[in-house]
Amino acid sequence: MATVVASIRDRPALPCRRPNRVVVLNLFSAHSRFQKGLYFFLVTMLLFSITRVALLLKYPAAFASLDGGSVAMAFANGLRFDGAVVARIYLIPLLLLWLPLRWFDRRWWVMLWGWVLYLGTLGMVGLLVGDVLYFEHVQRHVSYELLLLQNDMGFLLAFALKAHPVLLLLSLLGAAALGWLWWRILRLEIRPARLAGLSYLGLFLLLAVVARGGVSGKVIEIIDAYGSGDSAYGHLSLNGAFTTVVFALNMEAVNHNFMPQAKAVAEVRGDEALIDAEYPMLRRYDGEEKRRNVVFVLLESWNFDYVDSFSGNTLGLTPHFDALAKEGLRFSRFYAAGQRSIEGIQATLTGIPALKGMPRIDGGMGISNISRLGVLVRDRGYRTLFVQSSERDSFKIQGIAAATGFEEFYGMEDIPLLVDYPDPAGAIFGWDHDTLQFLKEKIDGLGEPFLAYAFTGTTHEPYPQLPEQFMVDEHDADGEGGYKNALRYADWSLGQFMEQAKKAPWFENTLFIFTADHVNRFQQGEFSKRFHIPMLIYGPGMLPGGESAVIGSQLDILPTILDLLGNDGEFAALGESLLRKRQGEAFVTTGGQQIGLITAQGFLRHDLNRILESRVDDSEQLPVLERRLLAKDQLSYELLQSNRWVR
Repeated sequence: MATVVASIRDRPALPCRRPNRVVVLNLFSAHSRFQKGLYFFLVTMLLFSITRVALLLKYPAAFASLDGGSVAMAFANGLRFDGAVVARIYLIPLLLLWLPLRWFDRRWWVMLWGWVLYLGTLGMVGLLVGDVLYFEHVQRHVSYELLLLQNDMGFLLAFALKAHPVLLLLSLLGAAALGWLWWRILRLEIRPARLAGLSYLGLFLLLAVVARGGVSGKVIEIIDAYGSGDSAYGHLSLNGAFTTVVFALNMEAVNHNFMPQAKAVAEVRGDEALIDAEYPMLRRYDGEEKRRNVVFVLLESWNFDYVDSFSGNTLGLTPHFDALAKEGLRFSRFYAAGQRSIEGIQATLTGIPALKGMPRIDGGMGISNISRLGVLVRDRGYRTLFVQSSERDSFKIQGIAAATGFEEFYGMEDIPLLVDYPDPAGAIFGWDHDTLQFLKEKIDGLGEPFLAYAFTGTTHEPYPQLPEQFMVDEHDADGEGGYKNALRYADWSLGQFMEQAKKAPWFENTLFIFTADHVNRFQQGEFSKRFHIPMLIYGPGMLPGGESAVIGSQLDILPTILDLLGNDGEFAALGESLLRKRQGEAFVTTGGQQIGLITAQGFLRHDLNRILESRVDDSEQLPVLERRLLAKDQLSYELLQSNRWVR
């Protein structure tokens, strides 16, 4: 036995795994601060690419026009946008992590800036996940929206918990896994870097180039994603983190100057006599004052195509509304001013669209002198009431209502449930029936004349489980079946409200105006279809019924209400009364990034640099419409910036 042992001990060492293992451990056990920073950068870039894959897989129809080669090119092009935003977010933490002195090799210093980078990555990935979900609704990346929601994080978290609980759980697990990877990299032994000063300079220059999007003379911008003229290619190249950061950095650096202001005024106002040349948007409608009441209802996501009395379809989802439409004045070519609820609220209350580089009404626009619907009628002795089905301060609506002149405001917290719902808490944005019945009760105690503004919400996804009588399709909280059921319920709710209103003493002297805040993803088609909504004025005995083909938008609501009331006070709005328009046109915006004009001659979509999309019957009219579109944008922006909207 001893001989055998001795033989083994004397045997020459053979190649084995042990030396290789030592080499591997050496490779991953000591790394410089420069290497660790680059690892973090590369991991983050990989996460960006993964979310781009998710976007492509989740919305194949949006990118169906791209062949395999174009998809590959879009992914490669997307690396520029990914790298640009990561480099901008990482720049300062990385430069501090990499400071080229041996003193900064201390573990606490590396840990500090490493975890700062983790938080930055977590924020960017959160934006990317939200962007993938958001893309479904308006077919574009998120831009300015999240910049204006800092006071609504509690509401957004509650929404995420109810609408996307599984995704939220997966996101939390993903954040934990990413944190574990970060910790593994940070705990590796710190090795002093060679040529630290030269490495620092080289990496700084590399970061600068990546942040700029290349070595060309201009910094990479959103428009660079659409250089091929293909929207699908541009969408796949971009990411929501980049668009948000770029918008944040350029909110006050947007070019809205396309022509001399006098020419812009002439394009917008034509040969109309101006009340004051310094305030060229001011209008006044002379006429006999009528002490009529107004009930305005903004209907969440009522698509034109789903309302039979407007579309000519036979879906049977809105029989109560269709019955009202037979007696009321229908506007068959009416459009939302934007693609989000807050943009519809802003347009209807102020006559002002969401403009690129300008804050919305919930983000600072209200500090300017603007026309405010509630104030204008209150000055004439009207009582004002605002009721919304969602929580009182969701997206600052309570503050908006107060700022625009509404004396009384109520939200979900104030509205008692009247129906035995399968899941009473399932309607995140509230129950329409209970909201409208509450509205009627509050109107009863107002006194005349009054202006009441209501905003519904049950037709906002996720769609709640409803009583059996409204189940026209299989329930799907995020699908078209769920939307149809919710729309059927919302129509019944409206019918119940009108049935009760007709019994009230104030009914005979009241005009009812119904329109949607925007369309949702189930209404497909060309650019104009993304804004096409029903619009009805119901006032038998006060207003002739029928159909009007005049082109209008939510920007015309404020002027129309003032015209109906015979209010001869001064006001300013980009729109005008639907009762005074001839052919008309609709100015629309896509999330404050792009603008569009819809006319009888066709439509065009613009990004303030060039036409992105158009369909015009007469090509010679295209430059005319473009000039008119840009004039509307320029004049609105300049007057709001200089506080010369109203005097």
